[in-house]
Amino acid sequence: MTKAEIIALQKELGVTPDGIIGPQTRAAANAKIQGSVSIAEAQAQSEKFGGIANTTGLVYGNDVAPSTNNAPVEPPSGDEENALSEAQQALIDAEKAARKRIEELLAQLNNQQNNYPPPGQPTVASFETQTQTYTPTFDDAKALFPYYPGNILNIILNSWVDTGSIDIAIAQGRASEDYAKTFPGIKREDGSLRMTEIQYLEVKDAMKDELRNYNLNPNIFENEIIDAIAGDVDIQEFKGRLQFGYEQLINNRDIVLNVYREEYGMDLTEEALFAMFISPEIATSVLENQILVSQILAEAEVADIKLGKSAVQEFISAGIKQEQARTLFRETEQLGGLTRVAGAAGQELTQEQIATGLAGLSPEQLSLIKSTEARAASQSAIIAGAATAQTGEVTGLVEA
Repeated sequence: MTKAEIIALQKELGVTPDGIIGPQTRAAANAKIQGSVSIAEAQAQSEKFGGIANTTGLVYGNDVAPSTNNAPVEPPSGDEENALSEAQQALIDAEKAARKRIEELLAQLNNQQNNYPPPGQPTVASFETQTQTYTPTFDDAKALFPYYPGNILNIILNSWVDTGSIDIAIAQGRASEDYAKTFPGIKREDGSLRMTEIQYLEVKDAMKDELRNYNLNPNIFENEIIDAIAGDVDIQEFKGRLQFGYEQLINNRDIVLNVYREEYGMDLTEEALFAMFISPEIATSVLENQILVSQILAEAEVADIKLGKSAVQEFISAGIKQEQARTLFRETEQLGGLTRVAGAAGQELTQEQIATGLAGLSPEQLSLIKSTEARAASQSAIIAGAATAQTGEVTGLVEA
């Protein structure tokens, strides 16, 4: 081995590259061989560094003459032979480990072959136990989302079962028309949610409580609450708006109430006035209702029929307009004689009851009208079948 070759190997081993093989160089070579992690690597390292590991004493490159002066000679290490034996033992151990792994693999292959029957024998299929998959139920969906009604839960459940993803199922539920009807105003124009469903319900309840503080029925202000949520109005702003509006209205309540009294004949309470102030729809409805009341009362007056305001409200609730009321009161006027027939039989049948019965608002009154009509028709038939004698007496069939 030349000096240059020794120096190159010493550099790779990380020792002083002086071109002389001594104890340090041999120890580094043995460590390199013993550090192998496979048989192939151990063989390669042995081929490369074995020439160094197997030397003794000081070894110079064959192109350098040994020194003849009295320079001290590097003493041999007592661990050289042990290092060599340890490297050989490492190779032996690696070979044993590899042989053992090969035997294990062969054993596994033999076991797999034994699982198949010999030719000619029936094959018995063997299946691995499959992992059971979870199938959600309606009760599961309801427990997770108690704030959703049944129609939305069914949408979520069906998507959950089909896709196996609860996130996709929730997205499907939120994209449905039923969701838009149940949570109006919760979505922005881009489809994102202003708040969660729980927050939405909490905000609605808080706004309803604020309306109750003014003795107002919150259920009739559903549209106003939805408009507030859709306008990103939080509960504090909603509360402030109510308080400001009430203060402004109450400061001028006497003037406003007097206007409604004189112009529309309406005696409003403070609560009704405030409700009309909050909701333009309510104000319009109240005014339109008042106008319709006046129209129906006018038609009743033309037909000379006495009608109370409670009956008028029943007609309005039933959707009866002015033209329908005119026709109804004409029919009532034509049946005015039934009041006398019913009175003769000891029953009360007023014009208002006749009108209410004809409108289909009272089955009892309609039945009374029919029975009274039948009695009147029977009386007319009896009178028509009787004869008059020359003396003026009525003869023949008469009513007992």
